Amino acid sequence: MSDILNVPRLRILTYMCPDIPIETFTLLRNCLEDATGLEADLIVEDRFTGPVVDRTDPFNANLADLVFLHSSDYLRLKDEKHPNIQLCPAAPVYYHPRAPDKAVYFSEIIIHSNNKEKYKSIQELKGCSWAYNHSNSLSGNIIVLDYLKKHLKTDASYFGTIIESGSHLNSIKMVRDFSITAAAVDSVVLAGYLKDHEDHADVFTSIETLGPLPIYPCVFNSQLPESIKQTITNALLSMDKSVDWSDRLRSVGILKFVPVDDDLYYIEKNIQAGVSGMSIQATFY
Repeated sequence: MSDILNVPRLRILTYMCPDIPIETFTLLRNCLEDATGLEADLIVEDRFTGPVVDRTDPFNANLADLVFLHSSDYLRLKDEKHPNIQLCPAAPVYYHPRAPDKAVYFSEIIIHSNNKEKYKSIQELKGCSWAYNHSNSLSGNIIVLDYLKKHLKTDASYFGTIIESGSHLNSIKMVRDFSITAAAVDSVVLAGYLKDHEDHADVFTSIETLGPLPIYPCVFNSQLPESIKQTITNALLSMDKSVDWSDRLRSVGILKFVPVDDDLYYIEKNIQAGVSGMSIQATFY
């Protein structure tokens, strides 16, 4: 019995749910369990976008081996010179007509299609009600602030009522239900929603596409043995070529994994620098 208890496990943690469906990460867990020969556990943290300052750090406490988190949180950890993080050099590619075969996504500015004759661009949303998921979200807020500053010489006061929805899915539903006029949402999350709700294909109109933006990173706990890191990287990069995994990978919207490095995430650093000092706050009129 003691030998069984001492067998190492692969612990995978995701902060990406519910915006990215849990089925994505159960699939990756199953693939990596098969590749490494280690029994794998999936931990879902759906309250936060990454490690939280006043909570136990999953890297330092060695509670997770591979972590999927928001890019803004990864960059924060990098800026803090976190001693136990290491970018996995493989990232998912989701289909988007503007960036085929690249590990990026976009911010879609969506309205209800019933309003598409009234609102045809961000310029026509002045004074309208607006939703964003979180203030530190690259696709939900930061890229929008960047657009407002560069193209309209203004800030978030451009909109009327502003609501922090809590997630991209909530923002999508608010536009769907006419609770809000417009919102900035992650293109991957929107595609996933429309895949699950095919009867809503004509409900939304994207009046602007902002980006490209770096896709969410996979991050190793640097304490994980190098041989296992390499096995995981190889498994992810070959999933689309595998008879066992390619169809299942596409079923969750991922075309393939491609090699990446930190240069990809410097896109976000540059955008963040451009909106330094700008902010958004929920306001009601």
